[in-house]
Amino acid sequence: MGETSQTPKSLKAQITRTSLVLAAAALLREEGPRAVTYRKVAKWAGAASSSVGYYFDSVTQLLHEAGRYNIQLWGERAERVATTAEALPPEECRERLAELLVSASLPDDSIAPAGHYSQLIAAAEAPAVTEAYQKGRVMLELAISRILHHGGVTTMPPRMVGTVVDGAAIAALSEGYDVRDFAVSLVQEALQAYERTEGGE
Repeated sequence: MGETSQTPKSLKAQITRTSLVLAAAALLREEGPRAVTYRKVAKWAGAASSSVGYYFDSVTQLLHEAGRYNIQLWGERAERVATTAEALPPEECRERLAELLVSASLPDDSIAPAGHYSQLIAAAEAPAVTEAYQKGRVMLELAISRILHHGGVTTMPPRMVGTVVDGAAIAALSEGYDVRDFAVSLVQEALQAYERTEGGE
């Protein structure tokens, strides 16, 4: 990450800078990269427009930090689900595996799935955001790997789980199904397919 034009030295300055990152992250989640402008970020943060340029060299840097914050939220949520899964007896984890994997992969109910996927697609317009998401996805996939391992699934790659969930979500949104229910059903089918493969080896 590049150096900021001004490093916050006081507590007030640190709070202001953090509020700008949080506002940019919220804009990125809800409206996509194009919405992240100095003026709009300042308005959402309740700060002066000049403060954005004071703390950030460019919109690119602000987008990168907003992207890092968003993917960290996503990864931390997945880690919490993994911790919940590991607290279960392995048999119960196995029974609930599809549900747990979807909970780790999708945003929580406070974020509309349509908005979530719209901003992920729009991230292609901002290399700083895609770079942050690529690096941050490692945390997400490690959490998914923990859930799979505790559930006794050793051959299904964590990336495959994300691919199935994302594909299911897009299909559900476009066809009018409940996103979470549809994703759970498709992940369950994928798990069963991997079980058949393991059984045949």
